[in-house]
Amino acid sequence: MPGEKPPASGGEETALLREEVALQKREAAERTEREARTEELKNRVSVAAIVLTTALSFIGNVRSDRADAATSARSAAESARRQGAELWAYYQMKMAEKSSMEIARDRIRLDLSARGIQREDPRARLDVLKLTGYEERVRDFDAETQQVFFRVQDLEAQEDVQQRGAVEPARSALRYELGGKLITLALILLSVTILSNKRYLLWAGVALGAIGLLVALDGYFLLL
Repeated sequence: MPGEKPPASGGEETALLREEVALQKREAAERTEREARTEELKNRVSVAAIVLTTALSFIGNVRSDRADAATSARSAAESARRQGAELWAYYQMKMAEKSSMEIARDRIRLDLSARGIQREDPRARLDVLKLTGYEERVRDFDAETQQVFFRVQDLEAQEDVQQRGAVEPARSALRYELGGKLITLALILLSVTILSNKRYLLWAGVALGAIGLLVALDGYFLLL
């Protein structure tokens, strides 16, 4: 009929079939290549995730140890400070009592001197008994306050040592915490890489994880 195309010849049909087959082969090859690249990307992501997860677990354990060491040192420093403050208040109280004993002792001495009576005089027997008691108590106060004073100094030195001992573990724990956060963010990027199949996210995650490891390593060398 007018307007109809003549049927294709056998040679044309064969050519079309060949082109279709070649197109299917190219598509299959491209699909296979894409699947191979995807599989390779997944394998790399898996390896990176395993390494970073292991490092994160180790960093978490070490950070916990460092934080416990810093907390223990701070607690020891606070305990020494509190004991020192209590002993210092006790020392001041004893010094006040000693001063009152010294005043009472000196009054008896002045009274005996004003009366012109020696300690050997029988008339001063009662005063001498009081004076002897005051003198003994003053000596006791001297010995006790001296011990308390030295103990306060020891506690102050202990507080200073513990406070300085808490600085490095605390700084190290902070480095480990920051490194752990960076590695956690890197693991999130690696998870997104699997979903999006974007190779640059893999390298971004690896780079961020490497930075986290370097930060944690810096925390380790703080205590060397």
